Amino acid sequence: MSRWQSSSPSKILEAAHRKQPFFVKASNLNTKAIHTESASLETIENGSFVRSAGRLWEEGTRAKFLDAIRDGTLPTEAFERWLVQDYLFAKGLTTFQAIAAGKAPRSAQKVLIDGLVAMEAELQWFEKLASERSLDLETPHHPTCQRYVDYLIASAYTKPPAIHLAILFGVEAAYLSGWSRLEASGPYEEYIRRWSNDLFLQYVAELHQACVDHPLKGQQDEFNTVLCHERDFWTMTYEG
Repeated sequence: MSRWQSSSPSKILEAAHRKQPFFVKASNLNTKAIHTESASLETIENGSFVRSAGRLWEEGTRAKFLDAIRDGTLPTEAFERWLVQDYLFAKGLTTFQAIAAGKAPRSAQKVLIDGLVAMEAELQWFEKLASERSLDLETPHHPTCQRYVDYLIASAYTKPPAIHLAILFGVEAAYLSGWSRLEASGPYEEYIRRWSNDLFLQYVAELHQACVDHPLKGQQDEFNTVLCHERDFWTMTYEG
């Protein structure tokens, strides 16, 4: 696969069905965001949101679940619990993003809409994986997952657009960080690559830039709240 490819919705969905990361042309990216040459996890983690979060950043991005993937010791039960609950979370996140995109200032809508297209592809990907494993996606939300989704939906309806940006940046930056610490190999290579590839990094960088472009008091507090939910979610996936 070449480094840059068309970012049309059909290409994104096609890439998702091939279980490969998809890439966009550099010209399609927000020119004020971190460019590919300089975009890195280190750059994001040295930003003010992460630095101000203190220990919460580590708590929200490091987990026994991820350690077990790295060590090859992840119980099947834990993996299947994660797959189902992360799918249920992704459905809630899609609803949050749809509401946020409708309320966002015009300058921030593109990154949110692009994210929605990717979320639809991701939901289809989860559904295919669950079908292959005969997993029931109609399973009730675990209370931890339900609290996280409830927080997102309530925030979508009651909080201002600039706060939505900080929340979404927190969700995606935490996932990028957690999965990027793993070597993309072994039985979980597909999953690691999905949340550590260059396009996802660029997406997170654009979300960060949107927060910078639309600052508002309270963004850090909500970013920190997201990390608490991430911490609890990872604990649930491993321990049940």
